[in-house]
Amino acid sequence: MLKKYGLFILSFLVFSLSANAIELHFNGFIADEANLLPKEVKQDLNMTLLDLQKKSGADIAVVTLPTLNGKTVEEVALDIGRSYKLGAVGKNNGMVFLTSLAERRMRIELGLGLEDKISISTLESIRDNDIIPYYKKSDYASGITRGTYVLAQTVAQAEGVKLNLQGKCPPALSASSSQNSSSDEKIPWWAYPFVLIAALFRGRRRNGSFGGFGGGGGFGGSGCSGSW
Repeated sequence: MLKKYGLFILSFLVFSLSANAIELHFNGFIADEANLLPKEVKQDLNMTLLDLQKKSGADIAVVTLPTLNGKTVEEVALDIGRSYKLGAVGKNNGMVFLTSLAERRMRIELGLGLEDKISISTLESIRDNDIIPYYKKSDYASGITRGTYVLAQTVAQAEGVKLNLQGKCPPALSASSSQNSSSDEKIPWWAYPFVLIAALFRGRRRNGSFGGFGGGGGFGGSGCSGSW
């Protein structure tokens, strides 16, 4: 009997450790563990991603890591999506945009609710035209910023909502990129404090101050990876 309980406790501990294998420090929708993004950029991206969440329930987690610590970029992206419950409950419309410096690897991971709405070829185009060209120049801030804006636009279109952009999207370095952020509305400067206060009062998550992820977390391993 004691042996049985011992095995149960051991199994519980192993499960608990694996469930919290990735511990990130989110500021809003961004966990910049590799310290690649300026404060102002994080603020603008957070406001844009908050607008996306409010209108569609979709969550995009933007994560940078110094290293993957021996794991694959696919494993880590899945762990983040599932552990932090990205996307709305019942919709599972979350997305992970992960960048790891040491391995020079990145990953865009789709929640189950977006798999039938956003094709892998679309993600590969965003990777090749909007993100990797900047990464190859070691301009990670611009690559992450442009990648996040374009991914947010892509999710907004898939969910049938109009996205408001805060901040400036870096231009495409690749001539073949057809993504353009200039046609979308922008949040006026005077509305910024009101949107932030509303987000604070929503208070659905202990991480960050932008209201929290939606509680979904259904991820099946669909997405695309890349290197530079």
